[in-house]
Amino acid sequence: MPPDGSIHLGSRLSYLALYPAMYTLGVYLLAVLALELPSPDWHTVTYILLIAHSCYLLDRVKLSDNRQDPADAIALPDRALLFAERSRSIRAVLVLELLLAMVTGFLISPLLTLIPLGALFGVHLYAGRGASPGRPRFKDIRGLKSFFISSAHLALVIAALWGNDHDLIEHPRLILIFGLLGIWLIVSADAILCDLDDMESDAIYATHSIPVLLGPSRAWGVALVIMTLGAACLFLRHAFTLPLTFASIAILLSALPTLKSRNRRDLIDARLLPIAVIALLLR
Repeated sequence: MPPDGSIHLGSRLSYLALYPAMYTLGVYLLAVLALELPSPDWHTVTYILLIAHSCYLLDRVKLSDNRQDPADAIALPDRALLFAERSRSIRAVLVLELLLAMVTGFLISPLLTLIPLGALFGVHLYAGRGASPGRPRFKDIRGLKSFFISSAHLALVIAALWGNDHDLIEHPRLILIFGLLGIWLIVSADAILCDLDDMESDAIYATHSIPVLLGPSRAWGVALVIMTLGAACLFLRHAFTLPLTFASIAILLSALPTLKSRNRRDLIDARLLPIAVIALLLR
């Protein structure tokens, strides 16, 4: 933290989960692009952002102060201090966002009304308390942390698409399979890269992420292989179409600096939405 105790704007946006909420919207827009669907309306954009932001806030502030994860305080002490000082206000914000998401979901489709509540419950099961010996959380299960995150993103994408009357059962099979698989692989790889920032604290509290299991260099290499496979799923199914060619290359190139960078999470979280928006504009 700076000497005057302030936190600069970029860090504050990261700490308050705005970048990861933007990332989740980027995932949805990438799905729209890969599945050749119309661009979403403002109701759906708002719905995705509200759910994502409230879920990431819950992941960081938990339901109560005694559920805080000490690994988070070790990895990002400035963020932990900010959340400790503002925990009640932040919990009030996430509850308000939950209610707004439920209302917005109902306006899209009654099927989406309870999805925000289910999403927050899933976050609570995944990481709703601090690490404890002999009581592993879902995020502590060996090697699966990144894939839980990508599966949650994909589930939200599928729910939002269904709510918008996009019949995925009748969707062209290859486009559906390659599109969703490619997105799942890319988000899994991004989650592994973000876990590189938390490797030391995760190791202390037995959160067996891919970086903890393989070490930083091998984990980075595995992430890039997975990301390349995901980008290939998007690119090869739509070979030589400008939007997905641009998106695939931009996703891969923007991940390369994470080998040596100190703050991988912000780069990974912030870069997907602009890439997806530009790709949609190129259609």
